[in-house]
Amino acid sequence: MSVFVIKLLAIMSMLIDHFAIYLRYKLLISVNMYSVMRSIGRFAFPVYAFLIVNGYQKTHDVKRYLTRLIAFAAISQIPYTLLENVFMYASGDLVFNLSTRWFVCLIFIVVVAVAWLTAVRADWSVIWPVLALTLAVLRVEYRGVMILGEELNVFYTLALGLAVIAVLDAATREERDYVKLLMQAIALFGAGFLIMDNADYGLLGVALIVAIWIARDSVFSQAGILALWCVVKFLIYGNGMGRFIGGICCLIPVFLYNGKLGKPLKLGFYAIYPVHLAILGALVVYHRLA
Repeated sequence: MSVFVIKLLAIMSMLIDHFAIYLRYKLLISVNMYSVMRSIGRFAFPVYAFLIVNGYQKTHDVKRYLTRLIAFAAISQIPYTLLENVFMYASGDLVFNLSTRWFVCLIFIVVVAVAWLTAVRADWSVIWPVLALTLAVLRVEYRGVMILGEELNVFYTLALGLAVIAVLDAATREERDYVKLLMQAIALFGAGFLIMDNADYGLLGVALIVAIWIARDSVFSQAGILALWCVVKFLIYGNGMGRFIGGICCLIPVFLYNGKLGKPLKLGFYAIYPVHLAILGALVVYHRLA
């Protein structure tokens, strides 16, 4: 099973999950069908975590890889919020505020920007972490529609997980740039402070990516980590057996992975995420404001 096929399976799972939210909102499916579709969606994140580690091992440009993830985190956040908060009715005609005190947000965003320019990429790409973190701390509501706020999309978690394993990897090499490592660690702390409380799958998600990377030399160790994570996330702290069954199916592509890339679609896989969310989010806005 190639990376292309594994990504395709994860995307199908994700689409089923997100369409379930909209269909249930419009009362087009039963509660039981909604639960089944959301359970199928639990397959996606552990597979994405596995692919992040695989992508890190194979990429020729980690900085560009990370920039791409952060950019899509920013691009996807408004449509993600529109869909994920469809069952929540915000109050007031217009609400605009920050999730924490403005000067705290500003300090951390500036720190991340400086660290990015000095220790990651000294170019225009700095706009993506700045924009992503700004969107992460804003709360915007209008006429009962939540536009920004609450949970952050999965690209935030994937990007932070990739950044953590990149820094850990750099720290274990014989030739280390301690100044650059310090700046990268500061950027990680600043970004983590602003997003970890609200990021999709949060600290557990980042921990999974790091654990898979640590076990990168053994597919059985990776599978064991994924299985344990599914138990913790979906059985102990989650919503029961259905979600666990959906999540544990991630072991199938892990064991069947043949190490091949398959058909490359470059940004196509990334674009599917914000595009389908934008369509569903636009429908939500239409129904709310019509």
